Formats: sequence, C-alpha cells, structure tokens
Amino acid sequence: MQKAEQETGLSPSTPLDWFESWLLERASERENPLTPQAAEPYRYIWSSWCQWLLGADRSGQSEWTGLVLAAGPTQAMAFLLDHVKPATQRSGSATEISIVTRERYCMVLRGVYGHLQRLGLLTENPMLRLYELAGEDRPDAEVLAPELWHRLLEQAAEEPADRSPFALRDRALLWLMLDAALTPAELSALNLGQLEQALAGEGAADAPLTIRLQGNRAAQRRELQLGAPAAAALRDWLAVRSDTLAKGRPDTLVVLELVFFTERRKPLSRRVLFHLTSRLITQACASLGLGLPRHLGPLVLRNTAILHWLQDGMAQDLVCRRAGYQGRLALEHLRTHLAAIRNDDKKEHPTAWNTTSP
Repeated sequence: MQKAEQETGLSPSTPLDWFESWLLERASERENPLTPQAAEPYRYIWSSWCQWLLGADRSGQSEWTGLVLAAGPTQAMAFLLDHVKPATQRSGSATEISIVTRERYCMVLRGVYGHLQRLGLLTENPMLRLYELAGEDRPDAEVLAPELWHRLLEQAAEEPADRSPFALRDRALLWLMLDAALTPAELSALNLGQLEQALAGEGAADAPLTIRLQGNRAAQRRELQLGAPAAAALRDWLAVRSDTLAKGRPDTLVVLELVFFTERRKPLSRRVLFHLTSRLITQACASLGLGLPRHLGPLVLRNTAILHWLQDGMAQDLVCRRAGYQGRLALEHLRTHLAAIRNDDKKEHPTAWNTTSP
C-alpha cells in the first residue's frame, strides 16, 4: 500500500485518484523524483485519455472507472492516432506526432496502469508493450547487447569495400547514430547550414566538426561536437555529396541543402533509415554468430548510445543535454537498464549517477 493510503486508510477509488496516487509514488522516488511542475503535462494526458474513453464508448455503459480498467493497447493506439495531434503543424505537413510526444503519452499510460496493477486493481499491465506498438522501431527500454554494439563500432570504423558514394553516406549515418545518438527526424532534416567546422591551415582535415541541431523544443536545439571517427566519416561523404547530387535529379529544392538524401535524390524517410540500420545490425549479428534482436531500428541505436554515455560516467544532466531531452525524467524508457548499471557499476563509475548539473 502506498504512503498516502497508509495515512488515510483508503485506497484511491476513481481514475483521477489513481493518477494522483501514481504521482505521489513517482514524487517519492529517490532517483528522478517527479516535480509538481513536471506533473502538469502528465495530468493533462491522463485526463484526456479518460475523457476520450468516455467519448469513444459505444456500449452505453459510460461508467468512468470500468472503462479505464477495461481499456487495453488497442484503445490506447486509437487514442494516439485519433486524439493526439502535433502541437504545431504547418499547412500540408504530416499529422504524425513527434517521437518525443508519442513517448511521453506512452510513458504516462504505461506508468499509471502499472500502478493500478500494484494496487491490485489489475492482474497485469495492459500497456506494458505500448512503446513497441506505438513506434515501429522504438520499443520500451530496448538496447543492443554489448558485444553487438562493439561490433557495430568496428563496422563503422572499417573502410567501405567499394567506397561508393552511398556506402560513404551509410557509414556517415551510422557514425552519427553511434556517436551523437541523433534521432531519425534529426538525420532526415540535417542541412548543410547546421554544420560548423574549424578550418585552419594544414589541420583542416582533423579540425573539430560541430552540428547545430534544431527542434520545436528548447532542449532539442543544441550543439554537438563529433568525435574524430564520426567527423572523418561525415567529411568523406561531404567530399562526394555535391557530385553525387548533381548526377541525379533532386526531388525538390529542399534536397539541395540536405546533408543526406536517398539514391533517388529524395529526403531520407524513417523507412529508409530503418532498412539501413536493420541491414547493418543483421550483418553484425551474422559476423558474431548471434540471432537477431527483437528490434532493429535507428532508435535502438540511440537508446544504446545514450546508455553507454551513462555507463562511461557521463552525468545524467549532460546526457540529457546531448540527447535533446528536457530533463532527467526523459530517461524513463531506460529505467531498467539504469538500475542495472547502478547496481553493477556504481563503484567503477560513480559520476554516472550524479544528479546535479556538471
């Protein structure tokens, strides 16, 4: 029984009570406690979910408590598709919500329903796999095994067999995912104006290369200096990019400014990036004699890169800034792995659990 229930002797009895009980549980956590300010968007999400269930009910039951307890991932997916819209949307642009927004909604639903299970109101958490269902390549807390991650780093360091332009492009994309943990949206939208390199005489080839990332939220707007291997791979692609683009017919003028494009000279899509990462992960598994992991998409690489930053001793606040997260609560999807690192490596990497800004 939760602390609030111990004080009152009563269990929460309505959907809003359940949510407040979950907030209290999260606020009392030693690691990453939920603040009242951070809770406000979550309160809106839960209220919207409950209201949507009432509006979508066709049984005539219209009983809030029963509808919430009976809901499952099918209704949650319909809610995400039907109710949740982008905060800002240009005319004619896609109506798909961002990965960050989708993840936030999934986290709240999964968290509250997990709390209902702990309260004994449900036998299992129906939203346990909601991350996986809501994002084709973004599962909940999915990361690659250490040996597979190291093999991908080795693959990225290898010279492409044919050094064809698009082989160089693929290696540059892989390094940006491994080194900088860029999202599919950031890779697709990256343009030449976002690249900064200090060119100074003979050291130009080894000069630092910085990416200025943009986004709707302040946290997404950040600068990342690439490691030497990633910078070298990106320069190799940039050296052939213009000629490669000129040999085709760019789909739109926008492509002229994009760092990356497809062989048909179109902007990269999530599907293209998924096929690229699934091919590279499959090759790595084959070379190690391993079976394929459950998920092969680019965001699994992002998850794993972020986890390794923490494992290497980077403070959580700095990890969040590098990843474009608004705060440490955004590491929620890696919670299981964070706990494992804390238990196994706390003595070896004490700064990984520093919760103050560096």
